[in-house]
Amino acid sequence: MGFLEVLTIIFVVLQLTGVIAWSWWLVFLPLIIAVGIYVVWLLIILIAAKISQKELDKHFKIK
Repeated sequence: MGFLEVLTIIFVVLQLTGVIAWSWWLVFLPLIIAVGIYVVWLLIILIAAKISQKELDKHFKIK
């Protein structure tokens, strides 16, 4: 569990106990940011895998 996930849990607890009176989207913003980072990483990995596969196919002349 990363920093942003822990921060989200802290914000949810603070919101439910009434310590903070933020909008719920602000409470979940660290989680939204974390998901966005994970999606970007996934896209980078998928693009790199596709490029690598094309290079391997070209090198070994696989069709």
